Amino acid sequence: MKTVISMAFVLACAFSLDAQITTTLNGGQVRIKNNSSTDLVAFVVAMKRVARTSDIGPTTANRPNIVYSDPLIETTETPLLANQERIVQPLTPSAFSIEQPILTAGVFADGSIVGDAGLLTRLMLRRSNMLISVETALEALSDAGRHNVPRDQLVAQFKKMADFVSRRYLLQEQKIGLGIYQPIIGKLIKLPEMKDGSPFPPAGFVEQETAVLRQRRIALLDSLPSLFTLADEPLISK
Repeated sequence: MKTVISMAFVLACAFSLDAQITTTLNGGQVRIKNNSSTDLVAFVVAMKRVARTSDIGPTTANRPNIVYSDPLIETTETPLLANQERIVQPLTPSAFSIEQPILTAGVFADGSIVGDAGLLTRLMLRRSNMLISVETALEALSDAGRHNVPRDQLVAQFKKMADFVSRRYLLQEQKIGLGIYQPIIGKLIKLPEMKDGSPFPPAGFVEQETAVLRQRRIALLDSLPSLFTLADEPLISK
């Protein structure tokens, strides 16, 4: 005789029995847990989206839903501490549900890496593109501060930079520079009108913005694993 047990249907996805990162899918809620004794400073979770209705085309339905947490890029994010877990909020409309498999990858505080090699490469590509954007913005602001560039010209320059990284054919990791360029555009537009003969952008503004950019540049260059790993040799997960 068959026995029916009433309980939540929980699916667990782990790389091995002693996996350092595990994910659990309970209904539509995805949880990631750091089973290591070392803090997980950055991670990425890729979830399979499945359409709830037949009205949605297979291409859209099969598109993966990727969520990143990396304090080097999302400055409000924090590392996932050892033996702690966190809910991952997928960017999935109500017309979709999340199903297995769920893939993960991460970088620990000591620079060691774990998880899907493809996701690790995308995580590092994201950091690499952020560094390019930081250095580009730093150079543009520093140069403008030395040469008294008119507001409209400087805003147009940053808008052009933003346009280059917002092309539809680019991967989302290649568009990460929008988070650098767009806030600077907004700040430039809001700066008060300068008196005749006063340099633009104001020296104080340039000093403040370039100081923040330099700090981010140093953090990215000093991050582990080294960004040069992406260029010099393929990432190999544990």
